[in-house]
Amino acid sequence: MVNERYSIAISETLHYLKGINQDDINKIPNRFMSFLKENASNSYSCNFDYTKPLKELKITKEAKGLIAMICLNYWCETEEQKIKFRNHLNKNEQAYQERLQKKYNMDDIFKKKEISKNDEITSENINKLPVEIKKENFFTKLINRFKKFLNKK
Repeated sequence: MVNERYSIAISETLHYLKGINQDDINKIPNRFMSFLKENASNSYSCNFDYTKPLKELKITKEAKGLIAMICLNYWCETEEQKIKFRNHLNKNEQAYQERLQKKYNMDDIFKKKEISKNDEITSENINKLPVEIKKENFFTKLINRFKKFLNKK
C-alpha cells in the first residue's frame, strides 16, 4: 500500500489517462495498470480539462512524474525518442536548478536587503524585518525591578 500523497497522484494519473488515445493506453502493460487501479485513492476526485496541455493542469508533481515515466518507458518507441525526451527533462531540471540558485544564492544570503520606500508595508514585509533584541546587563535589570517594586506601593 502506498501513502496518501502517492495514491492521490495515482488517481490523477488514471484520470489523465482517460483522456488519452486508446492505442497509447494499450501500450501500457496490464500489470502496471492494475497496480495503478489498486493503489489509487478512492476518496479523491479530480476534475480537469482534457483540452489543456499537461503543464497547465493543476495536478501534483508526483502525478506529472508518473505521466513522464509512462511516456518515457511505454510511449517513446525508438531510442532516439527516448534520448530526446530525456534531454527535454534534463533541460527542465537545469532551468529549475538555475531558478533555485538565483533564489538561494550563497553570495546574497547574508547581504542586508533594504526595503525601498515604494514597497507597501504589509504583514509579510513586517514579518521579514529584523527584530532588535535589547540585552540589559545585570545591574540595569536589578534597578528596573527595584523601580517596579517601588511603583507598586
